[in-house]
Amino acid sequence: MTRSELARKRLKRSAHEQAPTAAVEDQVLRRLREAEHVFCFLDYDGTLAPLAPTPEEALPVPGTADLLQKLVAAEGTRVAIVTGRTIADVRRFLDVPGVYYAGVHGLELEFPDGRTRLTRGVGLARAALPTIKRRVEQALAGRPGILIEDKGAALACHYRLASRADAVMARQTLAAVVCAYQRKGVPLMLIHGREVTEVRPAGVDKGEAVRALLATCSDRPLAVYIGDDRTDADAFAALPSDSITIDVGPADESRPAQYSLPGPAEVHRFLQALLACRLTRAAKADRSPRA
Repeated sequence: MTRSELARKRLKRSAHEQAPTAAVEDQVLRRLREAEHVFCFLDYDGTLAPLAPTPEEALPVPGTADLLQKLVAAEGTRVAIVTGRTIADVRRFLDVPGVYYAGVHGLELEFPDGRTRLTRGVGLARAALPTIKRRVEQALAGRPGILIEDKGAALACHYRLASRADAVMARQTLAAVVCAYQRKGVPLMLIHGREVTEVRPAGVDKGEAVRALLATCSDRPLAVYIGDDRTDADAFAALPSDSITIDVGPADESRPAQYSLPGPAEVHRFLQALLACRLTRAAKADRSPRA
């Protein structure tokens, strides 16, 4: 079966199944079991945590921290959380030793040994953000349900709780303000996600983040990326051709992944199956005769 024939196949279980049985899921898990090294990249909102009205309410599926801890402890397995949130913010919900973190779509990187890296050359764009925030807040004052999130090196305008008319106004206002700065040569980009529009320095995206993290690996791991947002499409496209990409939630042509899962609960079960695969491989390796 070719990759195109497998496209958008669901990795799921029925309500009565206790183990993954779909043929496509078996194929994916077999690859993950046979790979000597695996690097699993995970979005946060909508993937590890159900989407919520506000960022503060988006809590991870129960047991996620313990599951990720077991995964990073499994031989030959790396895990990264790749998120639009700042690293400090996502750590309030999932602070797991041994995990790689990519925050603000890769503008911030943090490695398991504590090293950090910031994307270079974003000073001009970052300097413009406080004024952009002030102008947008003034323009949208009095419109309920709109939240402006200051990420330090990026701004996010959330309108999940706003009326449709106010959400349109929020998108248009932010676009107009950012466009004015772009015309002045300030390297900014505008990204539309699920009920959120974000402005951040140009050249920063999740695709560059996964490339940077994979570049630190000399063992050429099999990459797996699971995400639910349009911003995750950059990562899907950036990964090596033999990687496994999994979209979460309703089908969306803007996120062309190979496979899909219905929601965070199914992602959690898939990660449990991944852990079982990695532990099985380690156990077989321990039983193998050594030269």
